[in-house]
Amino acid sequence: MKVSFCPVIQTYFCSNTRIYRTEDGTPIGTYTKLFREDLDWKRFTDFMVKHFKDKENVQFLQFGASDGSEAYTQIITLLENHNDVDKFFPIKAYDIDKEICKASKSGLLNINSIDKSKFKERNIDFKKYFIDTNETLNIKDDTLDNEIYYKHPSKTYKASKTLTDKVVFKNADMFDALKKLEDKSNTILMCRNVLFFFSDREIEHFTNLAANKLKKGSLFITGEYDKGRVNSYIESNGFIRVLPSVYVKA
Repeated sequence: MKVSFCPVIQTYFCSNTRIYRTEDGTPIGTYTKLFREDLDWKRFTDFMVKHFKDKENVQFLQFGASDGSEAYTQIITLLENHNDVDKFFPIKAYDIDKEICKASKSGLLNINSIDKSKFKERNIDFKKYFIDTNETLNIKDDTLDNEIYYKHPSKTYKASKTLTDKVVFKNADMFDALKKLEDKSNTILMCRNVLFFFSDREIEHFTNLAANKLKKGSLFITGEYDKGRVNSYIESNGFIRVLPSVYVKA
């Protein structure tokens, strides 16, 4: 399926700000970072642990995985706040961007002082999850080369096995991956700040597909840029909002 994207310019502190181009050359501006603030990670994690308490295993799919920042954030939040959470792993994290998928599979992540401060705020031992390394992660077309980022330069760290053993990064199209899903009311579909790039027709197609694939009780998670038309399509497809950006299939 051909997707219509629009470029986005960001001015946030983050692990990468990348210009990705589709097969027809259309530029997409993307960014990600650890503990991205448009989701209350602890509140969501507490909810999903309680919501799936009677399930022996939970399928956790993430679309638009980027460099792994959000998958790592989810893993850390689970481990820091709950016991016996193995049933949520491994997270299956998909991205159509081959270059960014190569970066995520490397186990390396570019982290700056703003990112590290989030660990201190949450009383989390940074060294428990990320290790000093002499390696450098260079992401093709990364655009973090302007004045604002030089004030908080990033350093490359190696994700510990505590993280990398709990996530599988895959280069795949999200529509194709969703078509292969077999749900038993035990799925978390995290699709944050991805669908808003798409045309209305494509958003409708994806949310219709999600509605057909996800069974009662499974979750659909969106992001800050999905407010409005994306969330409207989700709500019209039998999903009920239970937390900000968190929907359950009715």
